Amino acid sequence: MTATAVLERPQEFVPDAPLLSVRDLTVHFHTKRGTVRAVSDVSFDLHRGERLAIVGESGSGKSVMSMSLLQLVAYPGEIVDGSAVLEGRDLLALKGRELRNTRGGAVTMIFQDPMTALNPVLRIADQIIPPMRRHLGLSQAAARLRALEVLRRTGIPDPERNIEAFPHELSGGMRQRVLIAMAVVCRPRLLIADEPTTALDVTIQAQIVALLKEIAEQEDSAVVFVTHDMGLVARFAHRVAVMYAGRIVEIGPVEQIFADPQHPYTQGLLASIPAIDGDKPSRLWQIDGSPPDLADVSLGCAFGPRCRAANSLCRTIRPMLERRAAGHEGACWVTPPKPGAVPRPEVRFDH
Repeated sequence: MTATAVLERPQEFVPDAPLLSVRDLTVHFHTKRGTVRAVSDVSFDLHRGERLAIVGESGSGKSVMSMSLLQLVAYPGEIVDGSAVLEGRDLLALKGRELRNTRGGAVTMIFQDPMTALNPVLRIADQIIPPMRRHLGLSQAAARLRALEVLRRTGIPDPERNIEAFPHELSGGMRQRVLIAMAVVCRPRLLIADEPTTALDVTIQAQIVALLKEIAEQEDSAVVFVTHDMGLVARFAHRVAVMYAGRIVEIGPVEQIFADPQHPYTQGLLASIPAIDGDKPSRLWQIDGSPPDLADVSLGCAFGPRCRAANSLCRTIRPMLERRAAGHEGACWVTPPKPGAVPRPEVRFDH
């Protein structure tokens, strides 16, 4: 089974001191059934101009992790440990006015569903102009001009008219573009996109991803892109972090992740991509079993019960991330299977 993905080489960036440094981020939800360990000991660095994709199936902790960076996890959720240092300031330690000045300014977020993220009773102008006045100190007239400029850049037709529209008067794709405009209008250093294309058709998805990539390069913003679509990852990311059961189980450059995945879960995700050429298999490759109950975390590797290569060590000791290649880490006790043991997508790098 093969699948083809064309990867354009991302615009080069020179890594220096990390813009964002996340260490040991841990988030729990306190429920009647017990403590749900939604995110456990997540650590990664992100540099200015870099685009990091966070991938994994539903329930892997992607959205909770990203929302934690802005302290948006609501009760009964709690950030119990860790730090997220952005340009010398720990985002998880900010309080009151300092936190409000950071949200929407230095750090912004694009949410999954624009109809619930946008206020249905306010016009677009009343949602995009006030943040600029607060964070950039612009006058009403100057903020409106910049809002029109950014809406035009995001592909909103007739922005002078649509800026006065209510969200329900716009299509789904246009609402998503408005969310992107709201996220980038204050020139953030860090942009978090939480599955921003989930509710859109594939044509609009490609347009939105291309738009995010273009704006991030123009503004030199770092991007955390949360998704479960490996095809979008191939077109967008510099690096990929694979999450399973609240932990990062593999992280590395996008080319290495696609060409030589080092964790059985990553291999399974890639193998399940449908073929677009060649012989069609009778069944798609699938990862057996279901994700674990995060309120009942057992010893060993969380992926062990679903892994076809698991051994006794996997059931007793949880593996830690370790270096597999330059910039590429994986958390697995088992030597990666030989080529052909797990179907892998055929990736063509179009440089």
